[in-house]
Amino acid sequence: MALGDFAPQAHTYAARPGYPDELVDRLVARAGVTKGDRVADLGAGTGIFTMQLAARGLLVDAVDPSPAMRAQATPHPAVRWHAGTFEATGLETASVRWVTAAQAFHWADRPQALPELHRILAPGGWLTCLWNDRRDQDCALLAAVMDAIRREAPDFDERYRDHAWASAMLEDGWFDDLSADEQRHVVVMSRDRFRSLWRSHNHLAETAGPGRLTRLLAAIDELTADVDEVAVPYLTRAWTARAARR
Repeated sequence: MALGDFAPQAHTYAARPGYPDELVDRLVARAGVTKGDRVADLGAGTGIFTMQLAARGLLVDAVDPSPAMRAQATPHPAVRWHAGTFEATGLETASVRWVTAAQAFHWADRPQALPELHRILAPGGWLTCLWNDRRDQDCALLAAVMDAIRREAPDFDERYRDHAWASAMLEDGWFDDLSADEQRHVVVMSRDRFRSLWRSHNHLAETAGPGRLTRLLAAIDELTADVDEVAVPYLTRAWTARAARR
C-alpha cells in the first residue's frame, strides 16, 4: 500500500458519500456557471462529485491520476475523463470556467498546483475546494470506530481536517476574493456500505499497514455485527476563490 495510490481501494470507493445538493447549488451560483459551461473536477476519483456537476447540465473534464479509479466511473455524455494531476492537468489554457476539488486538494503540491489551476481557468474563473468531514463525536458507533483506530493505528491523522484552507488557497497570489460555506448532512448507509467506507480509506490503510488494518477492519465488522443501517453525520466545508489577475 502506498500513500496516495488508490488502486487497491477503487472497488470500494462508491461507498463514499456525495455532497448536499443545497450546498452544491450555492457553489454553482457562487461560481456563476450555468448549463453548458465547461468545468473541471480535479482528483475526481470515481466521479462522485463529477456526477453531481453533470446532473446540473455542466460539461465536466474529470481529471484523476489513477486508471483503477477512472475505470470505476459511470460513463456520462457530459463527462470527459483525463489522466492527470493537480500539478499537471493536461487541460488547455483558459479552457474551463470553474475548477473543483472534492475530498482531494489535500493531495496537491500547492506551489505547483495553484499556478496550474490558474492556467486552465478562463479569466475571472473560480476554484472550489470542499471536504466531507465526519462528525465522529455525534455518533456513538463512529466514536467506537475511532477508538478502535486509535488502538490499532495511533499515528493515523486525517490531515486535511482543521487545516487553514482559506490561507492555503490564497498562497502566492494566484487566487483572491475567497468565500467559505458549509452545511451539515446525514448519509444513511447499509452495514455493508459503512464497512466499505473504511476499506476505501487510503491514508488509514497506509498508516496501519496490512496486519493492523486486518485487525481494525475485523473490529469494525464486530462493532456493526448487529447493525442494519448507520446514519453517518457530516459537515461539508467548502472554500471558493477567484483566479487573480496576473
